[in-house]
Amino acid sequence: MQQRFKLHPMAAAIACLRSKPQTASAAEQPKTVIRKLLPLGAMLAGMTFASQGTWAQTAPASGETTLPTVNVQVSRDPENKGYQGGATSVGKTPQLPRDIPQAITIIPQQLIYDRNADTMREALRNVPSLTFNAGEGGRIGDNITLRGFSVVGDLYLDGIRDIAQYNRETFNLEQIDVLRGSASMLFGRGSTGGIINQVSKTPFLADRYETALTVGTDDYYRATADLNKKVGDGAAIRFNVMKTDAKSFREGVQTDRLGYAPSIRWGIGTRNEFAVSHYHLGYNDVPDYGVPYFQGLPLAVPVERFYGIANADYQKDDTDITTFSYTHRFSTDTEIKSVLRKARYRRDLWAVAPRLPGGTTFITGATAINRQAQRRAGEEDTITSQTDFNTRFAAAGMKHNLLVGMELLREEASRWNWAGGGANPATTVGNTNPYVIPLPANFFSASRAGQVDYRANTAALYTQDTIEFLPMWKAVVGARYDNFKADYERPAPQGELSRTDRVWSWRTGLIFQPSDAQSYYVAYGTSFNPSGELYALDDRGANTPPEKNRNIEAGAKWELFEGNLSLRTAVFRSEKTNERNTDLAVTVEQNLLSGRRHTDGIEVEAAGRITKDWEVFAGASLLDAKIDAATGQQANTLGKAPLNTPDYTSSLWTVYRLGGGWKVGGGVEAVGLRWGNNTNTNAVPHYTRYDALLAYEQKSYDLKLNVLNLTDTDYYEGVYQGHVIPGTKRAIQITLKLKF
Repeated sequence: MQQRFKLHPMAAAIACLRSKPQTASAAEQPKTVIRKLLPLGAMLAGMTFASQGTWAQTAPASGETTLPTVNVQVSRDPENKGYQGGATSVGKTPQLPRDIPQAITIIPQQLIYDRNADTMREALRNVPSLTFNAGEGGRIGDNITLRGFSVVGDLYLDGIRDIAQYNRETFNLEQIDVLRGSASMLFGRGSTGGIINQVSKTPFLADRYETALTVGTDDYYRATADLNKKVGDGAAIRFNVMKTDAKSFREGVQTDRLGYAPSIRWGIGTRNEFAVSHYHLGYNDVPDYGVPYFQGLPLAVPVERFYGIANADYQKDDTDITTFSYTHRFSTDTEIKSVLRKARYRRDLWAVAPRLPGGTTFITGATAINRQAQRRAGEEDTITSQTDFNTRFAAAGMKHNLLVGMELLREEASRWNWAGGGANPATTVGNTNPYVIPLPANFFSASRAGQVDYRANTAALYTQDTIEFLPMWKAVVGARYDNFKADYERPAPQGELSRTDRVWSWRTGLIFQPSDAQSYYVAYGTSFNPSGELYALDDRGANTPPEKNRNIEAGAKWELFEGNLSLRTAVFRSEKTNERNTDLAVTVEQNLLSGRRHTDGIEVEAAGRITKDWEVFAGASLLDAKIDAATGQQANTLGKAPLNTPDYTSSLWTVYRLGGGWKVGGGVEAVGLRWGNNTNTNAVPHYTRYDALLAYEQKSYDLKLNVLNLTDTDYYEGVYQGHVIPGTKRAIQITLKLKF
């Protein structure tokens, strides 16, 4: 029999997870068509297409019931592309959010498109308890705080660590998953406040081609293409490409980006499935280090002022990631997936961080601004092998969903500074002079200095079981063992350093699900931070054991309006129980693990449809973060709030379909006061930002108008101890998308 459905994303995900097609040998597969299934990745974003994948039916065992053949066809329906996330593999197995005993935010592709979020950073604006850093400890690239803890080392691409310092794009992303709380059992080192996982677009069994062109104020130009072609009964290829050139409301800041991502899958929906992909992103930007603080607040100058050198500063980064994956399905309940990835990252920075001279007590237009040189570069190479075995079975009157996995990771990095070169020309508060012509002689005549080389090997084994031990009750129990060894080579006479840590991580949770529309949970998880986790090690750190962290959380998840709206809430404590402190009066051999800090909080989030025409994505959090114990050089932070952790964050984005293809929408984002340091002497004021959307959507094209910062408010969003970066002024962007 044939049936035709229009599935909502959550309903589609549930149907996909619950479906039980049966497998057979390759010789038997052409004989019986049991089901036409869509690739899970497309269903997650709420986009469905007619597809043909075949499963062959094995002979039923004695006493088993043979189900009638069902041929499901799901047509591509623009109304099904919504804000409600479906299934996610952030837990290393396809799951519905209701089965994950932790807070999770799924940012779907449709929300990214509607907001015109061209970078991962912009796409994360809708995530509660999340703020942006302007840089830390000499780092560049994406730098984010979640629940009061840095996640700079907790960024992932398709479940594999993506730690390199670069600014991530969205042109090849299907969705972004943000998992809150300690998660070392799943991901290894790091993850105090949580992890951020980017989910790549993958080929699917249909022909679909989309191109888009965006133009906007501040000379903004962006072109993208997403081309998917079915090339056989179970094979497809996909190619995504992006080119972006844009200036900024900040005089001299600009970006020049190029990215492309070819991929191929074959054996889709069969016993043996393969995929190969490559991702490239390169850019040559004029970076922005914002403005310095004066008397505890951002320097009060027009936010358009740029104190860098626009015709000299650059940030040149290249990222290349090649991935091969193989999935073998023993049955509909049991599969093993192996992923092999080779990644190479190159970065080169030559920039200016503005600083006021020490002792400055008043400001005039003639007050000097020191152009502090930021000149460094590096290369990083990683090889990752990750294998996950998943199976569902019944034993001892209970249902089990078992995960067993292994991760092998080799990391190599070289980092150096650019020494020499001409001194940065002087500037003043009132005369920024962003274009220095001519530049001093031999301005770029620099050489490598202070190069350090880093090598690390990680070997990890992990297992987790989700046990339905009573009707409506599930328990999650997991453990992981990591062997992490790092070697650090420094210039003479400093010499070599080495550190090995062997750590167990734990995850437990209890879930009560009285109906398909309700899920309540309590959870506990741990994580750890070794001294060498961010490709850095010093004499004291080489003798210091890892920091330990834990997350305690209780929450609820509901599916409302016949499953069209997902609502969740959580109360939590994320805690670092033995933070590294430096006390030279006590020991010069290692850091003291005498510090403690915590964040208590509550989060609320909603995503999906209130009516068939009204869609929302909203979230809010209240945070109470404090440094509970600090000694030595950190003693002056005792009792203070951690850097860049506001008392509240909130956001709302909503759209309404007016009919005839018209859609209107808008959003508001509000963030409380943040401290620019752990001593709470530099403050960054709270802000509220409004955005707007007007779109006209037809079968073959979309026309979309986005207005960012509708009220043209001055505000600051990127926070660091020495400087703070202003958020965008009002910007207007128009997008034409062609679909064919």
